[in-house]
Amino acid sequence: MKYTPCLITLGLLAAATSVPAWAADAEAPKPKPVDTIAQTPLSAAWAARIWLQDRGVTPSARIVVATGVNSDGYKGTGWSTAEHVDIGAMIDTGKAFGVDGTMRVVFSDRFGNAVNDRSTGSYVQNQAFYGQGQNLRFNELSYERWLLDKRLSLKGGFYSMGNDFGGLPYTCNFNNNGQCGHPLGPIYSSGWLDNPTGQWGLRVKWADPSGWYAQTGIYDVVPMRKQAGSGFRVSDRGKTGLFLPVEVGYSHGNTGAHYGGTYKVGYYLDTSNADDIGNPAAPHASHRSGSYIQLAQRVLKPEGDTVRGVSVFGVATRADAKTGLMRYSWEAGLSWRGVVASREDDVLSLAWTRLDISDRLAEYQRITGKDVQSNEQFVELNYGVQVTPWLILRPAVQYVARPGAYDSRPDSWVFTLQAQATL
Repeated sequence: MKYTPCLITLGLLAAATSVPAWAADAEAPKPKPVDTIAQTPLSAAWAARIWLQDRGVTPSARIVVATGVNSDGYKGTGWSTAEHVDIGAMIDTGKAFGVDGTMRVVFSDRFGNAVNDRSTGSYVQNQAFYGQGQNLRFNELSYERWLLDKRLSLKGGFYSMGNDFGGLPYTCNFNNNGQCGHPLGPIYSSGWLDNPTGQWGLRVKWADPSGWYAQTGIYDVVPMRKQAGSGFRVSDRGKTGLFLPVEVGYSHGNTGAHYGGTYKVGYYLDTSNADDIGNPAAPHASHRSGSYIQLAQRVLKPEGDTVRGVSVFGVATRADAKTGLMRYSWEAGLSWRGVVASREDDVLSLAWTRLDISDRLAEYQRITGKDVQSNEQFVELNYGVQVTPWLILRPAVQYVARPGAYDSRPDSWVFTLQAQATL
């Protein structure tokens, strides 16, 4: 079996690492972040877990169950339930092995079915934790080192490049993958990979104490890894190219005392050959590229120092004109944390997504007499209830217009309920 050179590089990186942020100052209480809600595992007080953590190993386990039912669909209506399980560990290699650093290992499994797949045919998945093989999967084995007073980070291993690029915390407050996770434009228009499918890669990041950062990386592109039965495919067989992302961002004021915000822009180049989206018979394009911009800003809070309040966010992506299926994608929304003063970790969220299909593809469909695609739009309103520190329930109502970007497919209301347990 032939392995990518990143496997060798991962071994070389093991020579040096630094103490991870989550391990530092463990005894000092820290203010709650505004843009995320930290979950306390069900097993937090278990003796076995404490014993492992004292030795540098912090176990992680999560179960997500998302069920939904649709009102209309070109394939029909009915209930669909998707499940996701992941288990792994964060390892403080300084404590565990005597060499400072952070190692992460994760295995995941997905099963069940989804509303968009069985009924509506939309690009946006109503249940975000669905897809990518629906099978047991070797998700991640990564290793990170911080240098120069924790300003320079080096990371390498087998993991989804989307773990480090193109993320926006507020967009994780939704049940669908149009807002939960990463922008769909790059995912449908390039070799961009999102969790749980891994890839071999290296990432370099510079983080300034003022809040500015810049990062870049290099990752292999092996589309076969997303397929069923390929959950443990770590070789580079089927490799089509390399994925090269660059991202610059700024984050400020993430505690309750501030009006915090996050802003980032990114560009990616995928060296894989690709079909001309408007003329499949034409010679292959030599690459795929695109860009994105993301922002989030807290705009309202009821008192001086609180995590409660309203934040708004927006995302826009632009894909390669010649090869990108989704030429543009757009997201906009808001999250209102702590609508009820006594429940500051509950979140009310509303967002809209629009996916614009390439004009070149639409023209080709028109010329060849095929059903012409235009754009798909998706809206979700939900309320996330922090039932316990380890359990979130999120009922949601969704509306999808032109599923799959086809006027011929009926619009649909979808009602979903997601339960997420951190064990």
